[in-house]
Amino acid sequence: MSIVRQILKLKVNLNLSTREIASSINRSKSTVASILKRAEQTGLRFEELLALKDKILVAKIFPPAPEKSKVVEPNLEYIYRELKKPGVTLVLLWEEYKQKHPGGLMYTQFCERYRDFKKANRITMRKEHKAGEEMEVDWAGQTIPYKDPAARTSKKAYIFVAVLPATSYPFVRAYENMKLENWIDAHIRAFEFFGGTPQILIPDNTKTAILKADRYEPDPNRTYAEMAAHYKIAVVPARAGKPKDKGADEGMVKITAQRIMAPLRNEQFFGVNEINQALEVERDKLIKRPFQKLPSNRLEAFQSIEKPALGKLPNTRYEYAEWYDARVGSDYHVRFKDCYYSVPSHYSNQMVALRVTGKTIEFFHNYERIGSHPINKDTGLRRFSTNPEHMPDEHKAVLRHPTEYYLKWASSIGPNARKFIEQVINQKQFPQEAHKACQAILNTCNEVANPEAEELFLQACKKGVFSYKYFKMFSGSFFEQKEAKPEVGKIISHDNIRGNRLMTGGDHHS
Repeated sequence: MSIVRQILKLKVNLNLSTREIASSINRSKSTVASILKRAEQTGLRFEELLALKDKILVAKIFPPAPEKSKVVEPNLEYIYRELKKPGVTLVLLWEEYKQKHPGGLMYTQFCERYRDFKKANRITMRKEHKAGEEMEVDWAGQTIPYKDPAARTSKKAYIFVAVLPATSYPFVRAYENMKLENWIDAHIRAFEFFGGTPQILIPDNTKTAILKADRYEPDPNRTYAEMAAHYKIAVVPARAGKPKDKGADEGMVKITAQRIMAPLRNEQFFGVNEINQALEVERDKLIKRPFQKLPSNRLEAFQSIEKPALGKLPNTRYEYAEWYDARVGSDYHVRFKDCYYSVPSHYSNQMVALRVTGKTIEFFHNYERIGSHPINKDTGLRRFSTNPEHMPDEHKAVLRHPTEYYLKWASSIGPNARKFIEQVINQKQFPQEAHKACQAILNTCNEVANPEAEELFLQACKKGVFSYKYFKMFSGSFFEQKEAKPEVGKIISHDNIRGNRLMTGGDHHS
């Protein structure tokens, strides 16, 4: 999906602000603002633009650049500073601008430029929570101790807190640790507890949510982003050092400590499950407790206001998956936890992304799925999982018809080579037992010209011993003798050697 379409969808479907859209798609705020402005300038509604095909949509948003205007643009930062001075007005600044640039903008255009400048550089705005729009999430700072009977040690449980800020409706759950798998599980359970999904997730900058914190373009954890995409939720993390970005959750963490966890301070627990049962009881008390200044309570407010506005849960639950980066080996296999999985051979020596669940491992290259395998739990001899379709053609030929493959290879050298390979294969009860030997024998001749290799196989056939060990020893001595043998047929001339006339009855000395 193009960036233009993503931006328009988030604006139309979720009505996100420029900053929220920028955080969700990992782009700068200025990029998002520019594209939205261009979309408005097309004269079409955003819904009409989304109905267009990608090429037409991009052409609408980025039409051919018009000829550059020779009009000198006003210095908007200078105007902004000057207006702070007593008695200075836009009319005065426009008149001064026109004196310097007679062909410049007219007053209406001048004012329009300045209004756009102020809108684009607005720093803060009042945040109002709407029903079903956001869910703020975090780990509570306080933990709950418990004893592990199996390990005979004391441990502590970490408390996940989620809240729908429009009605301050909470979800709490205890976990043994704050690892990614529990972080994802907590979100899924929260969605199922609320009976629907919000439009936006607002996490803190914890490593389980955000790999790299940035004020404008944070980098979300790949698994977390995938989970959010499965539930069709945008992730807009709170800015580092800005607790007001998720004030409702910060407040709920405090309320959780005071109203849910504090009453359990004298309880003795023997496992996380016991803690969760106790948390549910205290949470139910909290959501049914009347508001201090408003009628009703959290539960009634949620059911009447928040729940109808939540999105529908998908038909399938998200399956937890972790992502890794790895390089494909020259043998077109990728190593993961001491096992090797094949990918199409033309991806050899390239970087791929691994998506690993409890049952399968998938491979992606440039966001395209290129293969998958069931997880191999055998770390012994059967560590290789190879899909025959991933093999290059020459490897497929060996796999499908190995005997014919080796005979064809030998025939390309000559009839003696084929005869020797046939004998090697025939001496085995099963042809498959001879394939490795055939491979090794034929590899011996890779760097030898075919006529010389044919002579080697001819002499080997005469010996009548057809095995790789014999052939290896014989070929070594064959090539050594060939190098040491003097050249035949060359006439040697020397004063002490008599010519052929002596042998035919011609003149000679006694």
